[in-house]
Amino acid sequence: MMPQRTLSPTAAPISFWDLIGAARGLWGGDKHRARLVEELKEKFSAREVFLVSSGKAALTVILKALAASSGRRRVIVPAYTCFSVPSAIVRAGLDVVLCDVEPDTLDFNFAELEGLINEEVLCVVPTHLFGRPADVDRVKRLCEGTGVVVVEDAAQAMGGQSGGRLLGTLGDVAFFSLGRGKNLTCGTGGVILARSLPVVEAIKVEYATLPEAPRGEVARNWLEMVIMRLFIHPLLYWLPAGLPFLRLGETTFDTDYPLYRMDEVRVHQLRGWERRLALANQERAARAGWLIDGLDLPRRGIKPITGKESIYLRLPVMVRDREMKETVCRQSREVGAGMSPSYPATIQEIPELAGRLVSRKYAGAQEVVDRLVTLPTHQFVTEVDRLKIGRILGSREIGSVSVKAESHKTADSAP
Repeated sequence: MMPQRTLSPTAAPISFWDLIGAARGLWGGDKHRARLVEELKEKFSAREVFLVSSGKAALTVILKALAASSGRRRVIVPAYTCFSVPSAIVRAGLDVVLCDVEPDTLDFNFAELEGLINEEVLCVVPTHLFGRPADVDRVKRLCEGTGVVVVEDAAQAMGGQSGGRLLGTLGDVAFFSLGRGKNLTCGTGGVILARSLPVVEAIKVEYATLPEAPRGEVARNWLEMVIMRLFIHPLLYWLPAGLPFLRLGETTFDTDYPLYRMDEVRVHQLRGWERRLALANQERAARAGWLIDGLDLPRRGIKPITGKESIYLRLPVMVRDREMKETVCRQSREVGAGMSPSYPATIQEIPELAGRLVSRKYAGAQEVVDRLVTLPTHQFVTEVDRLKIGRILGSREIGSVSVKAESHKTADSAP
């Protein structure tokens, strides 16, 4: 890729001062970890909080804890979601059960979900995909009296709300991800929020088996954060984006990931987390509205997937068809506009799950795969980028040369 202003599909704000301060955690101690736990408990009204090495580690710990005292082995998840969700289910030794989704909401097809809930189901995992709130209350009503646990996947929605209630407080147990592209980041990290006493006690047993992260892994995560902070800026992101071996933005199914407690360096990187999270979410929601209104997307035949109180980790939109999606994403890559196809397939189509799933088609999920494009909403998106995105979305026939020419005419700026 040639040097040019290039947007990452998503980016979490973090300062070099945060990183420098976090380096002190290399010398150990756990007072900051205890303080963070108490802050999170108070903010999210949780009975207990557990800090782990990643979002999928958090889900794995939850599932293993729930399964330890139950003969149930089935976990219901959306047929279109992050590949980390089924990987955690497999890692926990449980069975993946898919429910189709509604393309207009990315939430469960609730008529189908109702028919899937039975005495073999351990839990249902509603997902606030891209920061758009799922209808967790409706899931809970379907599960009421069945013994099925509602595990709220708020990995992409920390700080969001639904009906004035914080996401992560709606299910029986919930988790956040603190990965590099999330609303709040410490490189990699996960948070488990438990509300009921039986769930708390079950997770305590599982959490007690987790080791501390090795010192080398801690140092490597910190160094990767420094490099990320440097190269995530649009003036430099073209360089890592043009290196295929980095596999940036590539979605993979992986069950070989570490299960550790969150280390002190990651905890240090989260200092001031509440202020940083609120600012990032305000900026994302504002930019999403700015893109929807400023680009007049419905007039262009492009449907934003919106929701009341959404914080928009990325803005999901449905374009006309797969051909348009592929053209939009190709032109976006050529000019560094930061638009992304997100997950490349339904969960049904993951090769590593062959033979594990019921053989059927998921029409809603497939429609999302064929038509969904996500637009960047992070702090680096400027008017320059909105114009570039608008030109690409305006016509499938627009030439990449003319778009490039326009992008070179505009001056670089950052809010």
